[in-house]
Amino acid sequence: MSKTTESLQVSANRIEKQLTSPTVVLILLVATVGAFIYLDYLLQPAYRGDVLPYTLALIAEIFIIFQGLLSFWTILSGRFNPRNYEYHSAQAKLYDAPVGKTAIKILEKKSAVVARGVEMYVDHLPISVDIFIPVYGEPVKEIRHTAVAARDAYGKHMTYILDDGKSDEVEAMARKIGVEYIRRPVNNNAKAGNINYALGRTNGTFFLILDADFVAEPTILYETIPFFENSNLAFVQTPQFYDNQDTFVSSAANFMQNVFYSLIQSGKNRFNAAFCVGTNVVFRRKAIESIGGMYSLSKSEDIWTSLTLHEHGYDSTYIPTVLAVGKTPETMSAYSKQQLRWATGSFEIFLRHNPLLQKKLTIDQRLQYFATTSYYFVGFSVLLLLLLPPLQIFFNLSPIATTIPIWQWGLMYSGFYVSQLVLAFYTMGGFKLKTLMLANVSFPIYIKAFFNALSKKDQAWKATNTVSYDSPFNYVRIQVYVFVFLLLTSAVGLGKAIYTNQFSISLAWNALNTIIFGYFVCMAYAEALAIKRQRRQAKKALKQNRIQVREGAIG
Repeated sequence: MSKTTESLQVSANRIEKQLTSPTVVLILLVATVGAFIYLDYLLQPAYRGDVLPYTLALIAEIFIIFQGLLSFWTILSGRFNPRNYEYHSAQAKLYDAPVGKTAIKILEKKSAVVARGVEMYVDHLPISVDIFIPVYGEPVKEIRHTAVAARDAYGKHMTYILDDGKSDEVEAMARKIGVEYIRRPVNNNAKAGNINYALGRTNGTFFLILDADFVAEPTILYETIPFFENSNLAFVQTPQFYDNQDTFVSSAANFMQNVFYSLIQSGKNRFNAAFCVGTNVVFRRKAIESIGGMYSLSKSEDIWTSLTLHEHGYDSTYIPTVLAVGKTPETMSAYSKQQLRWATGSFEIFLRHNPLLQKKLTIDQRLQYFATTSYYFVGFSVLLLLLLPPLQIFFNLSPIATTIPIWQWGLMYSGFYVSQLVLAFYTMGGFKLKTLMLANVSFPIYIKAFFNALSKKDQAWKATNTVSYDSPFNYVRIQVYVFVFLLLTSAVGLGKAIYTNQFSISLAWNALNTIIFGYFVCMAYAEALAIKRQRRQAKKALKQNRIQVREGAIG
């Protein structure tokens, strides 16, 4: 295990241990009670303000409370270890070798060629495994790193690079490192189509999917394949953890993902509702073939495929063991595109195949999938809450009765929200303010995704003609407009407060939102400067290289 993976696993183990603590139950209990007290407070006629802002606040807060309660329920259910006696027994017999870690120690002492050729058994029968690495224009060096690690995984398997980028350089690299290469003639149905094409040309009993930037540990098959002793198991999902936290976006998004994989996915496991996330996942081929292949009518093929498998009565398993480490988006463009894709896929399911209406799912599965596919409506909640301070500053419209003391409102409000921060601090070892900022400023992405799903059109971002590079401002224009609006609103609110000698909570709230969006715009500006600097350096290096080649030719 690499030092990076070991460090990430230590963190994951600590979180898993914290989840079994009675303190977590106490925190969640307090948060739940706080949620109902706050909801009761919102519904009290004596506390209601003006109709418009009160209605906006009520809609936004009810949605957030609903999502929060479902999350609390899911997290509490995460106190569950999927590795039972049958799993450990199957793992001991996987390589037909001595029990437990002894088998791994034996393989570690052997050469990579020997270790990756050791026969594996499930239910006493030899199995075959294919590792698929779908690629589409990623750097060859990055693909090579992933492919070599996949090739050297312990246990007999075949590694395939599925190249939708049709790169001769990637093909040559695949031959050089000794892995298989598949290039399909037509790039229809994106990643799902790429995998389905490969399934038609391979025959492994199981197949593992790794994105081009996810470097797997050699033990990935040893940790996942034994679960398939359960003949009804369709897939085993492992977490996405990242080793890059160098930028504002990568640092904030990384923590956001850690919360999901450490707290939410582990809980969904208990309800047989853990879903595939597109990479670091092992599938049973027969299960996928029984539903006609990977779902290919959406860019979010992962969750659609999971939902279809669960509707057909299959089981799934999630384990919080870090078995592959990748790269989280480092730029605002990459993050925006990723979030737009994920949110659009979730909205597509919500609108066209709402989980609450699917009778083939259990009640628990319906609720879990509903919570997942409705999550991105949080974008609308954030927008509604952002509108409340301007409504009071410009039009004197308040969501709560002006006779209510601020301390009373703050006490009711904090019972639900502060307890969530306490939970994050206790289980995750802290909380990054950057993550909260990024979550708030992402609301335009989620609203855009909703209308994409509603119109069934893929309205992606397009760079403006005036910008010759992929500037972050091509993706965060709405956030810039929001910042300017909030700044002007704060100025008006401050002038009004000075004139009337009355300061309100709305002015403080709006000022806080202004700071959040202002910080984000500053980060976008810093990223734009960094991109320009990198482009200049690349051009300079290219120019110097051409000069050296020309001088060499003359000499």
